[in-house]
Amino acid sequence: MEFLKRNWSTLLLIGAIAAYLGLSMGTDRCPLCVVTDFATGGTSDSTAPRKSAQVMGELEQVTWQAKTIDGLEINSDSCKGKVTLIVYWATWCAPCREEIPTLVALRNDFSKDEIEIIGVSVDEAYKSIEHFITTNKINYDIARNNESLDQAFGPIRYIPTIVILDQEGKVHQRHTGVVGPNVIRGQVQLLLEKKA
Repeated sequence: MEFLKRNWSTLLLIGAIAAYLGLSMGTDRCPLCVVTDFATGGTSDSTAPRKSAQVMGELEQVTWQAKTIDGLEINSDSCKGKVTLIVYWATWCAPCREEIPTLVALRNDFSKDEIEIIGVSVDEAYKSIEHFITTNKINYDIARNNESLDQAFGPIRYIPTIVILDQEGKVHQRHTGVVGPNVIRGQVQLLLEKKA
């Protein structure tokens, strides 16, 4: 009993960490998202089945702008005429890392004239992500999240989140959680066929 009295805070911390890891096992959501929902009693569309999509009601055209980490200005006007994927992710998010190969393959399989893929990092602004990008051979544009993107698509509470825009810049689909590669590819091809 004396041990418990002296070490209650350490045991509480260990218990919280164990609960955190236990809750996040077997889910496609980031552990922070699981704990946030648990703590707030909230639920989100990220609790939906892995491959489901939240279809946006009426198609809405949005305007936004961002700067890639390479210094390239990119915005809603520069993406017109292309299917655009806005992908919210973070280096610490395991489900986000799981989706990177799918996005790399899409970038390889479609020309820059057909689709634009923009990974929007929600990592802390001071955190360097260049090494992560190189190590994971990311071949699509990466930008940091900003107010313009938040106004257009967010704020984003759960990652990964993918927003798919049609060639007119209207929100076509929004996915939260890991989405199968065939789902994303199928939606891109569907929008490209509509234009043809």
